[in-house]
Amino acid sequence: MGLDYIRSATGKPWRKRWAAGLDRLKQPSLLDLAITESARMVTAQLTIGCQPKLGDVFIIEANGAVFTVSDGLRPIGSVTNPSAEAAAAVAAAAGYAEAVVQRLGLFGDTAELSLR
Repeated sequence: MGLDYIRSATGKPWRKRWAAGLDRLKQPSLLDLAITESARMVTAQLTIGCQPKLGDVFIIEANGAVFTVSDGLRPIGSVTNPSAEAAAAVAAAAGYAEAVVQRLGLFGDTAELSLR
């Protein structure tokens, strides 16, 4: 009943009806996956005893190939391998940038920070 009913009810063979549907599926839409600002995310190794919360704002300072994450004057972690895009963003801001905690590691030793 399924395929025969569809063919008789639509008036066109089912394959021809979906030929335009396949073309529509290939066109971009609002629901397409577009990665934005993922290159501006860094993962910081936190120091022991530091307990940040989601939404906390910290300062990132470039020290060569390593970023230092600070809460005011107190260093709370470091980023050892920042991406080229993140390094360029911090360098463009005179070596300093604000970072917001987006996610915390399961054991509290890492934090995912997004650069502003």
